[in-house]
Amino acid sequence: MSGRMSRAALLRHHLGFASGGGVVVAVLVLVLTVLATAAPVALARLGDATVQYRLAGLSAVERDVVADENGIPQLAPEVLFSSPTEVADVWDGFAAEVERIRAEAAAPLPDILQSARTVAVGSASPLADEPGTAEIAVAVDPAYESEIEIVEGRLPDPAVFTALGEETAEGQAFGRIEIVLSADTADELGWDVGVTRQIAGAGGVVDIVLVGLFAPADAGSPYWQHVPSVLEPNIFDDGNRPRVVTGTGFAHPASLRATFPQQAAVTTTVWFPFEETAVDARDAEDVAAGLRLLTAVGHTVADTSAGTGGILSLRFTADVIGAIEAALAQEAATAGVVAMIASGPVGVAAAVLILGCRLVFERRRPALRLLSARGADHRQLRVLLALDGVACGILPALVGVGIGAALTPATFGAPPEATGALLALAVGLLPAAVLAALAPSAADRRPRADLGGRGSRQRVILEGAVLVLAGLSLTLLLVRGAGDGADLLTAATPLLLALVACVVTLRLYPIPLAALLRRSRSGRDLGGYLGAVRALREPAIGLTPVLALVVGVSVAVSSGILLSTVQAGIDRSARAQIGADIRVAGGIITRDQLAQLGAIDGVAGATGISGADPVTLDIDGERVGTSAFVVDAEDLRAVQGEGPGMLPPGVSLAPTGGPLPIVVSTALAAEIDGRGGLRVGTVPAEVVGFLDGPAPIGARAAWLALDSSAAEEALGRDPSDRTAVLRLAAGADPAEIVDEVRTVVSPTLRIDTAREIIDDVHASPAVAGLRAALLTATALAALLGAVAVVMTLTLAAAPRTRLLVLLRTLGASARIGRSLATWEVAPAALAALVAGTLFGAVVPLVVLAGVDLRSFTGSTAAPAYAVDPLILGVTLGAFAALVASATVIALAVSRRARASRFLRTVEEG
Repeated sequence: MSGRMSRAALLRHHLGFASGGGVVVAVLVLVLTVLATAAPVALARLGDATVQYRLAGLSAVERDVVADENGIPQLAPEVLFSSPTEVADVWDGFAAEVERIRAEAAAPLPDILQSARTVAVGSASPLADEPGTAEIAVAVDPAYESEIEIVEGRLPDPAVFTALGEETAEGQAFGRIEIVLSADTADELGWDVGVTRQIAGAGGVVDIVLVGLFAPADAGSPYWQHVPSVLEPNIFDDGNRPRVVTGTGFAHPASLRATFPQQAAVTTTVWFPFEETAVDARDAEDVAAGLRLLTAVGHTVADTSAGTGGILSLRFTADVIGAIEAALAQEAATAGVVAMIASGPVGVAAAVLILGCRLVFERRRPALRLLSARGADHRQLRVLLALDGVACGILPALVGVGIGAALTPATFGAPPEATGALLALAVGLLPAAVLAALAPSAADRRPRADLGGRGSRQRVILEGAVLVLAGLSLTLLLVRGAGDGADLLTAATPLLLALVACVVTLRLYPIPLAALLRRSRSGRDLGGYLGAVRALREPAIGLTPVLALVVGVSVAVSSGILLSTVQAGIDRSARAQIGADIRVAGGIITRDQLAQLGAIDGVAGATGISGADPVTLDIDGERVGTSAFVVDAEDLRAVQGEGPGMLPPGVSLAPTGGPLPIVVSTALAAEIDGRGGLRVGTVPAEVVGFLDGPAPIGARAAWLALDSSAAEEALGRDPSDRTAVLRLAAGADPAEIVDEVRTVVSPTLRIDTAREIIDDVHASPAVAGLRAALLTATALAALLGAVAVVMTLTLAAAPRTRLLVLLRTLGASARIGRSLATWEVAPAALAALVAGTLFGAVVPLVVLAGVDLRSFTGSTAAPAYAVDPLILGVTLGAFAALVASATVIALAVSRRARASRFLRTVEEG
């Protein structure tokens, strides 16, 4: 008894029959669409994090928009000299004008710059009771109360001065200024609350009364970076004269006159706090442009019609512009590297999807041929295969977009972008389009690859097109660089070069195979002979798996080399900045302190570098001003070794009896430009080396270094050391040594270690993102390579198993199956391994030529090509292990077959 099946039942049967290939394609589409949906959001968040991390690493002085002006805000004489008591009378007009400047700034600056802060600080005056060792300066800030907490005493009252024209009796003070000091400043000055001290000058005596001590409300507030002298006293002690302590105290905000009681100079600092968390990569360029406009001109805040000749305009500076530009350069470099590295896996993903569609098509071919024989036209066959495309492409793509849309807000804090969703949907449409295109060939017999050379002309044309495109993209990359990765042709350079490697591989690998075939004819190994014959006549591995393996191996190798290059560049940059293992800088370091530093347990050596001493360099009669640094050449070489630092490798500054040896920066070397007749001051000199990149003296463009033995003759004096560099003994803990160093030098000095700099650079989002992108590309390439090999072996399983069953029927051993399967994979796989390794070693050179990696290393010198065997072994080994495991599993599964099924088959196609 039989019944008719409905169309729905027939469709379910059609889609369910031999659906393994479709499931693989569906899973691959699902994974790719999730990645395509999330990738743009991840890159955007990486860009935001890169910009914000760079800005957050700046000090408040470097980050904020600052104006330093001589004088005080413009005030009418009757206000200034009448001892005002109301803060609004003094500050409101000036504050309104400053706020107007912020409000009128180009967007988006009004939302990023916070309301201005203002501090006026007078120059220091000696205290009458300790004229040579104690000085006091008075500061006024209309909002200072929010930054301090009184720990003893009270807040100051407004200052009181004798009226203009009124004379004071002999010895009588013409003014009384109440101030509050930080507890540390008062302790250093030996000043108790309630005690009155005096300053004297041309205008007479002024009483300074300490009425309170304060502690910062928040010691970590950026505010104190703008007025550090208020929180910590300035102590000058160079060992050559008495120790001088200079303190700064807050007076009442209405008492602007208190800042210049003796007609001293006053500096008014106005700054807009910069909210770095409000800046993202998309508006960073607009922020930089707005800051350029803001700082390009002076901004009028008063006129001369009435007033005391105070500040008429403000001229702002914004060091943060450089940081924004550096962050944008780093973001562009990251995008360029990611685009170039991702182009390989993206191309392979497309090829593997096409290969998966072929697998689905071959599984459907018998049924489609039957339908075609019974009258189905091409349109009907296309519709039928398009259903497979919907099932294994569009539906998984929609699911993938949904998963990506759910993951991106939770993972990256932002919804998916339209470009990512469109790209994901394009991935989902690809299987349907490919299957529909294959439909007309369903009724054709499969051609034998070993009978003729049809298609050779098309192959030559295709290979020629690949070579032309690869050459064009490489030329464009070398000429104009990768930019931000938006240029698809230059970004695809690694993929196009991989295609060239595939062309070469597929052209060359039959040559050794033919030699093996000739040799195996005289041997007794049936498996080797048949394997060589089948590898030449009907290679199981064609362009797609070779592409996957070549690109996969190359991505693994190039990722390992790029990671090694960046790592080596970071290490070299950190060592160059420090000059050894530890650097101490920011103040005078005496010879006794240097000796104590060298005697610390765990320190193998210590030496000093002087501060920048102005000097004239005579270059063949042309006089150029520059900075000189004095070092002890022998000690510095012992501490630095041959690694990066103040001295180039192999260079000595030790006197030779001839001209004075000097080392110069690359900027000064360019100024010298090979000319002779050099003189440092009046001393003949010669350049024995130049230094490119960072140095322990900080960021200076033009400078020279000379040995201390020539300092008196060349400079007229031997300047004090301002930097000390330390080399640690093997096994010493830098953190413990730093603690010991702090007990020797002043606590105000800055101590840096190479290890800290390396850790900070590695913690930056750009470097972490680059590392993640390279490892992700390696993993994805390995996965795609494994899938490509599995699919190809699955496509070739039927003819191989048919041959194996026939051979077993004729008495061949079971081992011949493993031999045939190995011969299908091994020749082209080994060729792809060699080509991929060679090509992968070249890709970093292409990346280094097209992308500026200096932003990743923190150096002004481009990192050199480097190979770390451990990193390379991990990336390449993980790739090889995954592909090999998938191949073994695929071969084991594909060997299962029933002899009766293939013995009754009468055709190969």
